[in-house]
Amino acid sequence: MDFLYLSFVFLLAGFVPELTGFGVSTVMMVLLPFVLPLHVVIPLVALISVIATGIVAFFTKTENLEKRLLILLSGSVVGVPLGMFFLNETHEAILKIVLGAFLVFYSFFGLTVKKPIIPSSTIAGGIMGVVAGFFGSVFNINGPLVGIYSSGDSRLNKSEIKDLVATYMFFTGVFTVMGHWYFGRLTNEILGDFLFSLPFLFIGLYIGSKVFKKVNTVWVRKLVYSAAFVAGVLLLIR
Repeated sequence: MDFLYLSFVFLLAGFVPELTGFGVSTVMMVLLPFVLPLHVVIPLVALISVIATGIVAFFTKTENLEKRLLILLSGSVVGVPLGMFFLNETHEAILKIVLGAFLVFYSFFGLTVKKPIIPSSTIAGGIMGVVAGFFGSVFNINGPLVGIYSSGDSRLNKSEIKDLVATYMFFTGVFTVMGHWYFGRLTNEILGDFLFSLPFLFIGLYIGSKVFKKVNTVWVRKLVYSAAFVAGVLLLIR
């Protein structure tokens, strides 16, 4: 049963980011804690996210995003180490409560906010980089935050937003994986689960790339946020 469940989760984790630019980590952080402990889930998702977002960013390949990307990454230089420290010093039971509360808050925000409320200025981008870097290193969930920020820039089209989110997640993901390695969290069990996930992840990425232009990404995002909200509530009441 766990084999089928994990296979489905990894396939879905590859499918969703091809449509929205984010979702690979969100899908797994929503679904995996119900069958795997968080000390396995968090570094495992970080590894998988680096592969998936790197592929999405490479094949999207839009131009003139370097300035926006550097602004976000400059903030993440502060946010990622803060998140690593928090993760290392916090008990797993507390992490589950924080994860549940975070999922409820950010999914409610994503479902209810119709217009961008975060300015696309340099200062706002730096602050968002700190926040996204923190939550990316703790829970691997930073794509939606960057998506909310980048959607406030009317000069960016759907593909550019997807590319910016995926590229940002790839670079911060690399730093996050290095942090997990430094703190000794990349065990043989996690590496085995990572290798198991790859075929299903690649299948999901391939299917998602084929239907990207045919699917209403607004509804996909709503589905991701709705699932995150339900999972957050379930984690809080368990």
